[in-house]
Amino acid sequence: MRNRVNNTGGVTYDQVFRAIGDPHRLQILTLLREKELSAGEILKMLDVVQSTLSHHMKSLVDAGVVTASRHGKWTYYSLNTEVLTDSVSFLGEFTEGTRERAQFVRSEADRTDSEANRGTGSTSKKPEEKAIKEESTGSSKKARSAGQKAVSSADSREEHAQEEKKKSKKGKKGKKNKK
Repeated sequence: MRNRVNNTGGVTYDQVFRAIGDPHRLQILTLLREKELSAGEILKMLDVVQSTLSHHMKSLVDAGVVTASRHGKWTYYSLNTEVLTDSVSFLGEFTEGTRERAQFVRSEADRTDSEANRGTGSTSKKPEEKAIKEESTGSSKKARSAGQKAVSSADSREEHAQEEKKKSKKGKKGKKNKK
């Protein structure tokens, strides 16, 4: 997996995502989306003190998300769209792979479902419906089986108890006859 953002002088995706992961920094990015702003202009629009703004701006500049340019005594900030675009593209690689896998799984499920229906003549069911039906019938079979086992073990216990009673009665009769 690549970890470096293209053409940014060594900035990593980790740095970019950490930088934009803060709510104040996201507000700053939203402001800069409209136009280039000075630190003073940003400070007026946010509810933070100057030292906090400086910290946030340093994080954004170090990550390459924002560029800083000095004009006299003022520093102006603007979005580095190249880094943001590359970072979005990097994230897109995850969703593309996921989308393609999901599409493949769905098509395979549809294919096997249609093959199964051709052989049985039944109507097509969605894979989720099949899974639910299989789970419910499987659990009912298990419940019936467990119930049958419970009944049969109860029956065998009762039969065993009756046999024991018969043996004990025979034993008592035999003792009476000997006396």
